[in-house]
Amino acid sequence: MEIENLERLQKYAEFILQKIDSVPQSLSEQEDWIPASLDQCLVNLREAAQKTVELATSPVKIGVMGEFSSGKTLLLGSLIGYGDALPVSENPTTGNVTAIHIVPQDTFATTQLSNFTIDYLDDEEVEECLGFMLAEANRRTIAAGLPPALLSKLKSGKDILNWCEETWNSSKNLELRYLLRELILFVRANQSYGEAMCGGHYQIDATTAREGLQLAEQPMAIQTLSFKDLPPAHIRLPSPPQQLSTKLLQNSFPLIRRVDIEVKISREIWDVSGATEFILLDFPGLGAANSGARDTFLSLRELAEVQTILVLLNGKSPGSDRANKIFTMMQQQRPGQDLKDLILVGVGRFDQLPLDSEGGERELDQLIADTANNSLHINSVFSKLKVLQTTIDTASAFTSQKDRILLLSPLLGLADLAKRSSTIKAGTPEFLANLEYPNYLDQSQRLQEKWGQLSEKLLATDPRNYLGKQLSYFAQDGSIAKLRELIESHVATHGLKQLYTDTQRAAEAVRQEQNNLKNMLTEIHEQGIQTRENTALIDLRSAIENLDKTYRDFLKNLTQEPLKDRKGVSVSDVVKEELTYRIINWHQWTLLFNKINNGVIAIAESKGAAGKLFERGNRANNTLPTKSDDFYPAFAKTVKELEEFARDRIQQAVVDWLTKLSHQVATERDYLKGILSPEQEQDIEAKFGVEEADLFYKLLLGCDPLQWKDAIITEINSQEKTIAPEVIFPLARQDDKHNIGQIFDWAPERNQGISKSANHQMFVLRLRDEITASASLHLVQYVSEINQQVNLELEGILDQIIPSLQNISKKESLLRFIADGDLTGEAAIPTWLEILAEVTDIV
Repeated sequence: MEIENLERLQKYAEFILQKIDSVPQSLSEQEDWIPASLDQCLVNLREAAQKTVELATSPVKIGVMGEFSSGKTLLLGSLIGYGDALPVSENPTTGNVTAIHIVPQDTFATTQLSNFTIDYLDDEEVEECLGFMLAEANRRTIAAGLPPALLSKLKSGKDILNWCEETWNSSKNLELRYLLRELILFVRANQSYGEAMCGGHYQIDATTAREGLQLAEQPMAIQTLSFKDLPPAHIRLPSPPQQLSTKLLQNSFPLIRRVDIEVKISREIWDVSGATEFILLDFPGLGAANSGARDTFLSLRELAEVQTILVLLNGKSPGSDRANKIFTMMQQQRPGQDLKDLILVGVGRFDQLPLDSEGGERELDQLIADTANNSLHINSVFSKLKVLQTTIDTASAFTSQKDRILLLSPLLGLADLAKRSSTIKAGTPEFLANLEYPNYLDQSQRLQEKWGQLSEKLLATDPRNYLGKQLSYFAQDGSIAKLRELIESHVATHGLKQLYTDTQRAAEAVRQEQNNLKNMLTEIHEQGIQTRENTALIDLRSAIENLDKTYRDFLKNLTQEPLKDRKGVSVSDVVKEELTYRIINWHQWTLLFNKINNGVIAIAESKGAAGKLFERGNRANNTLPTKSDDFYPAFAKTVKELEEFARDRIQQAVVDWLTKLSHQVATERDYLKGILSPEQEQDIEAKFGVEEADLFYKLLLGCDPLQWKDAIITEINSQEKTIAPEVIFPLARQDDKHNIGQIFDWAPERNQGISKSANHQMFVLRLRDEITASASLHLVQYVSEINQQVNLELEGILDQIIPSLQNISKKESLLRFIADGDLTGEAAIPTWLEILAEVTDIV
C-alpha cells in the first residue's frame, strides 16, 4: 500500500515539475503587472516538488546516532562484516555523515567497499552552517560572561575572524575556545576552497578515503594556545580540482556535507533481500570537541529524512546525560511526532559495562551459582546489579517496546564471524591481528559466557522474559545477528510507512505552494488579465495526455498475455484443440479400429462380389493403412489446413486486440477524429516546419489503433514462415535411402506370424498420439513466433507514437492551432500564464 502511495505522490510531483519546466525564469522582470513574489513562489514550488520526488524514490534511511565514544563506527563495521571499514579509534575519528549503500552479493566473499563519493556543501548550505555555528558561539560567549556578539555585523569571513580573535583573547573558557577554533577552521577552509569546490561531487579511491576522512588531531591544551598558534588559511584554490588528493581532502574537510559508500555484503553475512532497500546513515559522534557544532548542523539536516533511528548508548558510562541530549535534539527536529516509533536502541560496548565499580561481577556470579532457588526474576537481577538496571532504564526512555533494545558488542560479533569462516575476512590484517592477540578478548568472552548463563536462568523461569532474551542474543554473537534482523523487520514494517509519511509531508508543502500560486494568479486576474486557456485547448491537451497514459500502460503489459480469440482463449489453445479434433477424425483410424478383433488387426483379401463392386483402382484411398507412408498425405493436408486456420485466427486476434484498445481510447479517439484532418498537415508544415508536421501526422495516426491493422497484418504475412509437413512428420518415410518407411505388424507381408499376444489397438492409439503431438508442437511454436512478431510490430508503432504525444504536448503554439484553427498561432494570454493556471489544478 505504501509503495503504491509513494508512486502516486512521485507522479504528482513529477507532473508539476514537467509543467513548470516550460515556464520562463525571472517573470517579474518582463511585465510590470506580474507580482514580484511570483518568481520566488515558483522557486519554492520547484524545490518542494523536487523534494517530494526525491523522497518518493529514495530507499528507507536508517540513521545511526550516538555520542562519539559509544563504539558506533565499530558497530557499523560489525554489521557489514568488516571491522575497520571506517576508521576506528578510542578518540573521535570520523566527522561526517556517511551514507552506506548496502548491495547484497551472492558469492561467499569478504565485504567490499567501493564508489566513495564526496559531496561538498553548496554556498547556501555554507551560509546556513555558519549561521548555526555563530548562534552557538554567541550562546557560549554569553555563558562565558562576555557581551553577546552583534551577529548582524558579522557579514564576511574577515568580520567573523576578527570577532573570533577578539573573543579568543578575551576568554580562556574551554567550551567557547573549542567552538571558536572550529569556526575559524571552517571560515578559513571556505575562503581557500569554497569558491572552487562548494557544491561539487567527487569520486575517490579507498586509500584516499581512509587517509583523508579522519578527523585531524588538534592540540587538546587549548587554553594555553594563542590565536596565532591556530592553523592558518591555505592557499586559495583558483579552480575546481579534477580529483581529490589526500591532502586536499584533509584541508577541505570542514566543507564536506556527506560521504557515500557502496558496500557489497555476502548474503551469508547479511541477507537483506527480504527487506526493502535501505541506507545506513552514520552520523558524526555527537560531543566531539573539534567539530561538534558543524557535526550537529549536518546531523540535523540529514535527520529530517531518516525513517528509522538506531540510538547507540555507551555501555561504559551508563546513564550519561548525553543520551537525553540526543533525544531532545531529535525531538526538536521532528516536532509533534512520536519518535519512539522510529527508534531502535543499542547499548554499545556492553561487554565493558562497569561491573567492577560496585562488585557487580561477584553479584553476577552469585546469581548464576544460586541453585537453591530455581526461579529467577528481573527484579532480583536488578536489585543485585544496579548498573544493569540503569542501563536498561536509560535505553527504555527511547522506546516503549523492550524488544527494540539490544545489548551489543561489535568485537564479539566480529570474532564470531572470523571463527565461522576462514574464507571471509572480518577486517584488515592489522585489525584481525589485534582481534586474535592473546587475551585481547578474554574479559569480553568471559562476561559473554556469564551473561549467557544468567539468560538461561531467566528464560527457564519465564521463556518470554525480555531481559533473558536480550542477554541470550548478546551471548550468541554480541547481538549483532539480532540487530541485523531487527533492522530488516523495522524497515519492512515501520520504515516504509514513515517514508510515506515524510513524502506526504513534502507533498503538503507542494500543495501549499500551489495555493500561494493560485492566490497570485487571482491577483493577476483581478487586473483584468485572463489566466485560463480556452476549453478547446484544455480538451485537446487532456486527450493527448490520456492517449499517452493508455498507450504506455498497454506497452508495459504487452508481453504478459498471448493473443486470444473473442472468447478469451489463447490462439495457441484454439489451434491445438482444432488440430486434435481433425486428426482424431481421420478415416484411417475408423478403418483400423473396425478391423480390430481381440486387439489384433486381421486383413482379409477382398474377394467375390465385394471385390468387384468396391475395387476402383487408385481413385479413392479407402484401403487399410499398413505402412507409415499411408498416413503422410492426411498429415500434410491437415498441417497445411491448420496453418491456414492459425493464420486466420491470429489475424482476427490482432483485429480484436486493436479493437479493444480502440475502445479504451474511444473518448479521445472520437474527439481527435472530430478536429483532425489530413489536410491540416500541409498548413502546419508551412507555418511551423517539418518536425511539427510529423508530430501532427503521428497524432492523427495514433488516435485510433485500428488504423494500424493493415500495416501489422501485411508485415506479418510478408515475414511469415511456413511449416514443412515432410520435415515434422514423426514416422519413417520412403526416401532416396529407404525404399519404404515403417511397415506395421498387420500388413499382409507380416500377417503370417501374428502373435496371439499382439495388441494392435494400443499401437494405433500411440501412433495417433504421436502424430498429434508432433503437429501440435510445431503449430504452437508457429503461433508463438507470430505472436512475438505482432508484439514487435506493436512496440515499434508505440515507440514512435508515445514520444510524439509527449513532444506535441510541449508545442503550445501548435496545440492552439490544432484546437482553434488559428493560423496566427497567437494566444490572447501568455502561454506560461496558462501553464501556471493548469499547475494550480494538479492534484
